Amino acid sequence: MIFTIFGATGDLTTKKLIPALYKLYEDDQMPNHFLVNMIGRQTHEEDLFIQRIWEQIEGNFPNWNHFKSHLRYIKMDFTEHYAYEAFAEHMRTIEDYDSQERVYYLATAPRFFPVIANALVVNALVVKGNMRDKIIFEKPFGENLETAKAYNQLLLGLIEESQIYRIDHYLGKEMLQNVLMVRFANKIFESIWNRDNIEHVTIYAFEQETVKQRGGYYDRSGALRDMVQNHLFQTLALVAMDPPNGLNDRLIKDEKVKVLEKLEFSSPIIFGQYKGYLSEKGIPSDSKTETFVGLKMFINTQRWSRTPFYLVTGKKMKHKRAAVVITFKESNCFFESGQPEKNTLTIEIAPREGLALTFNGKAPGLQSYVMPMKMDYCHLCNVIGNTPEAYEKLILDVIHDDASLFTRWDEIESSWKTIDQLEQLKDYEPLYIYENEAEMLEKLKSEWGQFLTYL
Repeated sequence: MIFTIFGATGDLTTKKLIPALYKLYEDDQMPNHFLVNMIGRQTHEEDLFIQRIWEQIEGNFPNWNHFKSHLRYIKMDFTEHYAYEAFAEHMRTIEDYDSQERVYYLATAPRFFPVIANALVVNALVVKGNMRDKIIFEKPFGENLETAKAYNQLLLGLIEESQIYRIDHYLGKEMLQNVLMVRFANKIFESIWNRDNIEHVTIYAFEQETVKQRGGYYDRSGALRDMVQNHLFQTLALVAMDPPNGLNDRLIKDEKVKVLEKLEFSSPIIFGQYKGYLSEKGIPSDSKTETFVGLKMFINTQRWSRTPFYLVTGKKMKHKRAAVVITFKESNCFFESGQPEKNTLTIEIAPREGLALTFNGKAPGLQSYVMPMKMDYCHLCNVIGNTPEAYEKLILDVIHDDASLFTRWDEIESSWKTIDQLEQLKDYEPLYIYENEAEMLEKLKSEWGQFLTYL
């Protein structure tokens, strides 16, 4: 296999892609013969570039010296068509090139997708219909609905849909994959998974980091495009979809699309920008880009009518954490000791992976007092050895021609339609400048009520 990364000088390659490839190599999941081409526009000595990756990656990599012999750095301006002629010549000097699997990972800004894909096809590095040739497109796919449509139309003129892998690494996370298992493998949940029993759903993804070196990209995207359009909407679709007629890839995605097509939002929309954002590298001094967003969404279906879904994401939060919290309605029973607390089911996505269910029972002692109780499941506690990270799982799926955890075009199209509508409202909503997480959560509570105390 020849695995080529465009945009290899970015953080994604160092923090996610190379560690994922290493873990697959260590677990004997890579082909016996493989090569990783890392393409960037900057000038680097190959050995020094690989050494820099080694110094920046986190974790235990005992077989690094063996693994690094498979890595190559290639300086190439991938925006220039002439550069691909030399790259094509280089590729065809690789032993058994014609019989190798060829995977191209576009870890670049979306605006480069058409340029790179077209050049790969023009230079016969990717051949339409040849299932040995695959292209992975990092999220977000497009900058808005118009560009996403244009990119998709161009790609389908160049290659087959089956050669396109639109990645959203959230879908590779263990607990996101577990959502459907929890829902459909347990009658106790699926039978009450509706507006009659659920009061509201909260989906949140908090990042402790600032934009760091990604300022130029991030300022063109903001939290809506960078997080909501993909991660949060995909999570919402899995939580809210109706049961499919079968648990295969096509039927599941059909049901997800039905949810995404029925999304509605309620005012106000809460936008925030962390204090100091304007001082970050690559950020214009007058930028109005949001680094925090809070949305109150509704799904216009029989299952979820009038049930609010709260979506919250932000940078420079107190801790990195992501979860789905299902809050059930109050019990109709009233006890002399007081009203029982509402049941909640928390699906913890990161950094801890697990499930927590709260319920009510009798307190210890002679008196009949109701008290809240909790059942807690840790997903990793009983795992021996390496638990695959999202990118490991997704790269392995590409190697095995499995697109089930990748987003289909109509999912992306439906998501962009809603995001474009939300983007148009940014000029009419205030942008709150926040110093810390507590300020924004307090703002959400003042708008939506006190239920967010568990965040």
